[in-house]
Amino acid sequence: MARLTPRHGRAEAETTRLFLLLLVGALLAAGVTFAALGLNHRHRLSQAHDFTTAERIVDLAGSSDDPAAGLTDGLPAAAGQRLGAPDPSLTHAVAEALKRRGVDGVSVKAFEASAGACGAATDRLRCRILVLRPVNGAPVPVAISLPPAPRPWTLSREAAVLLFAGLAAVLLTGWMASRLAAGPLNRLSQGAVALSHDLDRPPLVEEGAREVREAAAALNAMQTRLKALIEDRTRVLAAVAHDLQTPLTRMRLRVEKIEDETLRAQFISDLAGMQHLVREGLDLARIETTVEAVTPVDLDALLSAICEDAAEAGQPVVFTQGCNAVVPTRPQALRRCLNNLIDNAVRHGGDAAVSAVRDDHAVRLIVRDHGLGVAPDQLERLFEPFYRLDPSRSRDSGGSGLGLTIARRMAERAGAHLTLANADGGGLEATLTFPQP
Repeated sequence: MARLTPRHGRAEAETTRLFLLLLVGALLAAGVTFAALGLNHRHRLSQAHDFTTAERIVDLAGSSDDPAAGLTDGLPAAAGQRLGAPDPSLTHAVAEALKRRGVDGVSVKAFEASAGACGAATDRLRCRILVLRPVNGAPVPVAISLPPAPRPWTLSREAAVLLFAGLAAVLLTGWMASRLAAGPLNRLSQGAVALSHDLDRPPLVEEGAREVREAAAALNAMQTRLKALIEDRTRVLAAVAHDLQTPLTRMRLRVEKIEDETLRAQFISDLAGMQHLVREGLDLARIETTVEAVTPVDLDALLSAICEDAAEAGQPVVFTQGCNAVVPTRPQALRRCLNNLIDNAVRHGGDAAVSAVRDDHAVRLIVRDHGLGVAPDQLERLFEPFYRLDPSRSRDSGGSGLGLTIARRMAERAGAHLTLANADGGGLEATLTFPQP
């Protein structure tokens, strides 16, 4: 369980990133919609202002028999003022208003102008110059001030409440959608990682999107096939090991009849090595098929018992330090791993000092010897099956080349990670690390 904690954190990070992506997309969509509505609202406000202004202008034009004279009498003259850019919207509004009222004899074109042309006291007013063109007369410019330009982004209190309620709904639905979308994928990822350490775990739940369900189904099928293959391999190796025991036993009986003591001792040693190799090869094959439940284990009590048993058997093994830690693990797998590490330390280093330490991140079990150590580039290769260092770790020392391989496999089943390093002051140090949640 502890080994999945960092990956669980990454899964939560993936969920958060998906939520943020959905949130950014929703906010962008809401922003574009709000901008479109605002621009449309501004356009309608502008049209309304232009319509009102056009009606005012037409009222002035219709107040006299001469529309141009009526406009010049009602609006300040703008002769000599600089014309700005044309205002097609206002021009169109005035032309339509004149047509609706049946006023003819004059055409009007609107231009933008500075506030000074209208005599305005504030820049908030919009100033326009209307160029009047009577049918039989010269163009006459007049000035007209319009209301301030509409501000589409101004929100009332009710609109602001609705906007924030909408944003809260986007946040809530985005978070729920990200959890629903990323949840099955995260569980699939965690299940795949757990499957690499335990083939006997329950099958993955096939849920979520179609692709995720198909991936879960494929992993479940792979788990079934792997279990079948490993069980077949174990049965074959067990049969081979069993069949080898009989001829090895007969050879041992015949060797006992050899009169030359030196030759007899050599044969007996070789036969013992062969029997040991067969047993360890079979143990290595059985690792993946061994079923053991995870239970809380008091590490200090376990280490103390293992060291006492080794010392009673005549091995120079001491338990030097505890850490008062209880971890969930498979106790038999952990015991087998520690026994192999202690045997390796005693065989190749002369002794074994066992200790346990803990910090905020991990619990570490350390088995140290005081031998010659190992070249740094050879440390990882010691975990390879049948790999031996020459001459210190040869067949003559009693090793089969499988002890550390089995120890690492057992460490993985126990939920720990096994590493080797040269200790300060000499010797080899094997460290079992249990990550803490």
